[in-house]
Amino acid sequence: MRSLVATVLRGLRSRLLLSLGSVLLIALAVASAVLGPVFQVAVTSSYLVTRLADAPNPLTGLSWAYRPAPGTGPAAAASEAAALARQAGAGAGGTYVAPQTFLRTDETPGLGGQVRLAAKEGYCEHLEVEGRCPAAPREVLMLAGDAELTAFEVGATFDVEGAGTLEVVGLYTVPEGPAEADWWFDLSRFSSRTPTPPPSNQPYRPAPLLTGHDTLEGLAGVDVEVLVDRRLEPPADLDLEGLDAVRAVASAQDDLAALGLDVAAGASFETRSINDIDGVAAEVRAQQETARSSVAPAVLSLVLVALALLLRLLTAAADLRLPELALASLRGLPRRRMWSLGLSEPLVLLGVAVPVGGALGLGVSWLLVESWLVPGLPVPLPWTSLLAGLGVGLGAGLVAVVAVGLVLRVDLASQLGGVRRPARARRGAVVAQLALVAGALVVLLSKLSSTAPGDPDVTDLVLPVLLAVVAGLGGARATSALAGWWTRRGPRSSSLSTFVAARALSRRREGTLVILPVTAAIAICVFGAGVYDSASQWRASVAATRAPAAVVWASDLSLDRTVALSRTADPDGEWLMAAGTLSSTGPVFTVADTSRLERVAQWSDQWTPGTSTAEIAERLRPTGEVPLLEGSRIGVVVDNRARSSDDLVLRLRLVTAEGDVRFAFLPVPPSSGTLETRVPACRSGCRLEGLTFGGPAALRTDIQGVVEIWGVLADGEPVDGAVTGAGWKVAADASAPEAVTRLTDDDGVLRVEAATGEPAILQLTAGDVPEALPVVKGLDARTEPDPNAFSTSSPLSFPVHPVVEATSVPLLGPRGLLIDYDMVSIDREVYDQDSSEVVVLARADTPEDVSEQLRAAGLSVDRTFGDVRAGLDGEAYALALRLYAVVAVLVLVMAVAALGVSTAVQLPARRRDAASLRVVGVPRREVMGAVARELGVVLGSTAVAGLAAGALAQYVVLRTVTLGYAETLSTPELVAGVDPVRLALLALLTAVLFGAVALVSAVLTVRGARGATLRENAR
Repeated sequence: MRSLVATVLRGLRSRLLLSLGSVLLIALAVASAVLGPVFQVAVTSSYLVTRLADAPNPLTGLSWAYRPAPGTGPAAAASEAAALARQAGAGAGGTYVAPQTFLRTDETPGLGGQVRLAAKEGYCEHLEVEGRCPAAPREVLMLAGDAELTAFEVGATFDVEGAGTLEVVGLYTVPEGPAEADWWFDLSRFSSRTPTPPPSNQPYRPAPLLTGHDTLEGLAGVDVEVLVDRRLEPPADLDLEGLDAVRAVASAQDDLAALGLDVAAGASFETRSINDIDGVAAEVRAQQETARSSVAPAVLSLVLVALALLLRLLTAAADLRLPELALASLRGLPRRRMWSLGLSEPLVLLGVAVPVGGALGLGVSWLLVESWLVPGLPVPLPWTSLLAGLGVGLGAGLVAVVAVGLVLRVDLASQLGGVRRPARARRGAVVAQLALVAGALVVLLSKLSSTAPGDPDVTDLVLPVLLAVVAGLGGARATSALAGWWTRRGPRSSSLSTFVAARALSRRREGTLVILPVTAAIAICVFGAGVYDSASQWRASVAATRAPAAVVWASDLSLDRTVALSRTADPDGEWLMAAGTLSSTGPVFTVADTSRLERVAQWSDQWTPGTSTAEIAERLRPTGEVPLLEGSRIGVVVDNRARSSDDLVLRLRLVTAEGDVRFAFLPVPPSSGTLETRVPACRSGCRLEGLTFGGPAALRTDIQGVVEIWGVLADGEPVDGAVTGAGWKVAADASAPEAVTRLTDDDGVLRVEAATGEPAILQLTAGDVPEALPVVKGLDARTEPDPNAFSTSSPLSFPVHPVVEATSVPLLGPRGLLIDYDMVSIDREVYDQDSSEVVVLARADTPEDVSEQLRAAGLSVDRTFGDVRAGLDGEAYALALRLYAVVAVLVLVMAVAALGVSTAVQLPARRRDAASLRVVGVPRREVMGAVARELGVVLGSTAVAGLAAGALAQYVVLRTVTLGYAETLSTPELVAGVDPVRLALLALLTAVLFGAVALVSAVLTVRGARGATLRENAR
């Protein structure tokens, strides 16, 4: 036993480099197996915490409405509501914070609409106030945007039914930031809704008028309710069991009577929660399964590559022990003792490496959890980690048995020869290799025939490994066959160094053995890096769909008013762009002010590859310039030579700077002259979008002849471009387009020739708007009305013409059509629908004074691109995919380390060969060239095979695998392409690393190639 220990220690010391390399690979394999389950559980817990923390308060918190008994003061009512909220929200530990109250009145007539008064303790400290805070009864704060809309200033007074005369002592805006959103719980309570035209006929509803408790106490005939909320604040150690307790509390709100709350007589307490904790729990559990499925391929790939490289190193170590084993065989050592001697060194290495790998796995787990996940998250240690680590240890032991068995099967003559020559493969090995190739082809064809995306399955798990192994086998056999063929051609057909390199590859097995494991490592590296980078780019595309700019402001104004607000606040279009969604009987539109698209919007390169945002905006915008009239008196110079059955009237469609539509009617006498009318709303500018010739009140009439417009005036001054360049044409939705027989604008004169067979109106539109409006079409978007739909109010039934196809459009994703606001609104009434979303998109560097104008109008920051992207990056699946980046780095490091160790092991034999050549007079340069070419062929074939296998695996798997848990109708699809830039960078990195190894090996070989080397070997 003592002699065996001494032999093992001498062997480990003499083969120290191989021993250290083997320990490193075993430790990395065990660490990977331990890390996988730990990280999978940790990312699920982290996602749970971040998902709950980032969700809007109304979706995760609890809300109630308390109506106190008659005679109860505001302060007492708030205290009673908070006490009831504490009872109703009990049972979830400290997950729900203390109740917060917000008092407000019922709607009551005032300001020409319906108003509410509201109060909250300390509210002035959480507002930006121009003026002062209310200090006496009937003093209020008004939203700055409402003050502008109603033309009120600080000091103005007005009457509100039930409250008397109120005085505006200050104007407020709600500050931005998550802290303020948490303090107010729900910022949508400060929305201001302007009146809407028919058919909805909604009255004006300004934002709440904020005041003190003393004002609420003096109300007459107006009830007060207390909105009481409990915000969810998840602790870092919240797990699914803790979430179940939160769900139980949320579910209990559906039946408050069962909770036995102490509600005072004459009072009422009812739930107002829109809590969706159940949906969050279902999503987290689904992501847990998906994360587990995505972690497994990364861990398995890393473990298999480590074991493959380990087999190469252990085989090399066993080859170096051939003289020892031959000597033991000559001494008649029995078979069992031979196995003991052969396994002694690998088992010692295994005993050292397994605990080191376990500690390394736990350490890396802690580092990744601290670096990537929620601060304070405890590092879990599931039993599956221990089981996986032990399993990999047993796998490493099996690899050691295989390596020793391969050496012990060598006959005694080969053992005494000391050099392993290539031999014909055994039948079993050939069958195994053919089975691997067949399996890879079957899995590859099954994935290529599948088109539907889904969660990772077993084929996604094994395909990269199978392709890597097959590529390695093919590379090794092809290199060996090519070298043999080249050798048989003889030295005359090539240079001496090339012949020597080819002969070395064909006669020494060690030269090509490294191809298989290193090829597998490179393939897994390419696959891991590709999956990680593709998922990252896809999440950026999703984020740009949901948040099409750095900052997204939510607007309760109409789309017309929101566009007008953005153009007023940012007249040059440097920072703001308004957008909204509209639905028709078929297509769904994202309507955007695309003249600002290039400067403001976030536009993913994956959506329209090869087409820039500037090109898109140019294709969507009207080609004609709509005239802008600035003046309170609007005039038109007309020459009327037409006959009409009624008095001819010219109607001008004017759109004010605020987005309001005004009509000016100008009677047209049967002569030439200037027609003028007062339009005070155009003092700040109006867009002249349409002209209509007809009878009084734009009714139909018979028109025969020619009418010419020589110019348009604003306050008596001609407006440049109002005729020529304005793009006047017959309106696409004209009721009688055939009534205009000819329309020209030669020499600055708009000439209209009409011939109506029956009473009609002549409708002209500026902007050169085509009949089919240009759109950017999402991949899944409809362009035709739904024949089965029924709608009586949608005006969006115009034809469209896709000029660009995109994988996604802002706000709506692949199901939407992007259309320009001016294109769709010029001379057309677009009714806002209740389901529409209206936003203002802003750049991150928007000046504060511009943002202040948005807040003053009642807009609030709804989301940012950074927050949406961070939320997607923080999902359990996305966090799990980060392991692929770790795997890509680790397998490349392992490949280079194993290559370096393997090359160092072969160095003595290479030196002997080089010394033999130097002794017979071969120049040093030729010797060095032979070594470099040998290594170049091996490493080059390895790199090419690995890169090809990794790229193919990436392309095939990405076609069908889901890389994120955001699959909705508005989610852009994954672009299943191999990024040539990323592949080129990996190829360059591989070439640099492998080239360095080849160069260093060649230099060391030639330096040590002396005649003394042969004498030492002979002794």
